[in-house]
Amino acid sequence: VFMRKNEETFSIDFCIKNIGQGIKYTNDKKLAEYELTNQQGRLLGAIFNGLRDGKNLNRKYLEDVMELKGPSVTSLLNSLEKNGFILRLATKEDGRARQIIVTEKGKQLVDEMEEVFEATEQKLLNGMTKTEKTELKRLLMMVYENISKDIDI
Repeated sequence: VFMRKNEETFSIDFCIKNIGQGIKYTNDKKLAEYELTNQQGRLLGAIFNGLRDGKNLNRKYLEDVMELKGPSVTSLLNSLEKNGFILRLATKEDGRARQIIVTEKGKQLVDEMEEVFEATEQKLLNGMTKTEKTELKRLLMMVYENISKDIDI
């Protein structure tokens, strides 16, 4: 927990890392009742939105959207399938390729997950003006661009 009187002693790295951990903890706690983790919820949302937008949901696409490597995406897909949120079916064109389908259980969950993520964002931005929110997003995007220049994410 941050204490205002000591805020000058915290590095930006420390703050960002702890904010990220706080977001993950908050979302994981809320999503646990759905038997989902934050990462699984993000992937389910990405799959749902990708299908809605007509995207080719191959592994490379999911790796890029999630900014994760193949084995991590595969593990998340396995968990989503095991819990009945998606199905992976062999395609008619290539039996090795897999088509991802969001089940009814998964579709029902997408709206509820968006509410969870929105509530977390509102908690993060509590007390900020619209101008402050816009400036924060601009600065965070700049920080993200800076850190991602030299790494493959």
